[in-house]
Amino acid sequence: MQSPETSDPDGSMPSAPIDRSVTDSLRISLAVLRRRADPRRLDRTVVLGDLRVGGVSILDGQVELSLEAEARGAEVVVTGALVARWEGECRRCLEPLGGRLDLRVNEVMAATGSRTSEDDASDVYPLDGDDADLEPVVRDALLLALPISPLCDELCAGPDPERFPATSGTGDVEAGPVGDPRWAVLDALRGDDGPDPG
Repeated sequence: MQSPETSDPDGSMPSAPIDRSVTDSLRISLAVLRRRADPRRLDRTVVLGDLRVGGVSILDGQVELSLEAEARGAEVVVTGALVARWEGECRRCLEPLGGRLDLRVNEVMAATGSRTSEDDASDVYPLDGDDADLEPVVRDALLLALPISPLCDELCAGPDPERFPATSGTGDVEAGPVGDPRWAVLDALRGDDGPDPG
């Protein structure tokens, strides 16, 4: 099921139909792929859930994709582009911020056991059953590209002191260095509060 076309207010992401039935919309029949001489194109916007790394996530889960899937023998090669917006907060000042991901995808899907060496097998997505499921390809590309701890600016000075005032501890704090509490037992055995002056 597809909803009407949507447009981005700032015009940075072209409008495309939003497909909320992700399970079906990112599956391509292998029989159809192997019958076609030309690659199968997927141009749509889908909504994927749980696209989050720490406090950074894909905005509303919306991903615009323009992919081609082509059968090459026993394998399926997936190429194309992904566009998505992300949102999070600055790791220093904790202000909200966001950005845009423009990614290129170039992945191979192969049936389990079809590759001869373990190195070859580790570089491909599994291709089992009658369909090629492109959702793991899209999901992995986005999650790997999300910033883990973004900064609003390299010169960010940290939290605004008016909104997040520094608080002093309760009670009077003596001047001078405070000893490590793990050594308190040894200080008690020595019977003084500091090192022996002699």
